[in-house]
Amino acid sequence: MATNKIQPIHRRQITTAVIDRILSMIAEGYWKPGEALPAQRELAKSLGVGMSTLREALQALQTMGVLEMRHGEGTFVADSSNGIYERLIDISLASGEMDMQSLFEAREILETGIAYHAARRATEEQIQRLFEILGVERKQIESGHGENLFDLDFDFHRLIAEMARNKFLEQVDNTLRNALAVLLRKLPLTMEGWKMHYKVAEGIRDRKPFQALEAMRTLIEATAARYLPYMTKMTREAPSFDRRNDFSENQ
Repeated sequence: MATNKIQPIHRRQITTAVIDRILSMIAEGYWKPGEALPAQRELAKSLGVGMSTLREALQALQTMGVLEMRHGEGTFVADSSNGIYERLIDISLASGEMDMQSLFEAREILETGIAYHAARRATEEQIQRLFEILGVERKQIESGHGENLFDLDFDFHRLIAEMARNKFLEQVDNTLRNALAVLLRKLPLTMEGWKMHYKVAEGIRDRKPFQALEAMRTLIEATAARYLPYMTKMTREAPSFDRRNDFSENQ
């Protein structure tokens, strides 16, 4: 017979589990942005928790900006125009359930596929715009005045996502890049990086999907190799915290 003492389940753990369950259901599309959740008593029964635990979880999710609690109307999923998917990623990063390396891996998988389809579906006008962006970027790098380089790079990748003509991929890609935006602003685009971007554009212009795909893979891997060590350094220097403790009871 085991002699280890049985550990009690703390209320904080139950509240956190409710938060995680609701976040997962929103991420999976069970409730869509702007849609109302069931009445609190019904939701508590479905989740198998008490009303006080549910209210704590809902209040925490409202503080995060994921839910909106409207007096006399009920609880609603925040509208997608307010960046709910970006907030879900932010929450996962803060809670330690996701790291920057995971985001870069997801970006590599996603953007290589987007580059592949862009080479097949881009219009001539879009390709012309892509090279115009590259031209402005090069001038700014060479002149040493690169204040707009991040915005130009963002436009470059967003345009390629548009070329793929897949709204779902475009939305997910935008979410990932927004999640990485703070980090990517820290280190400017270099001429070496610009050349990698140009290779991607060449593959798209020449209608060579696999060439575009491999060029994008090289670009994302090089970006991760450059930024992840920087992120690791910043993480070590920053004070650690668990966002869950901000809205949970003390044990």
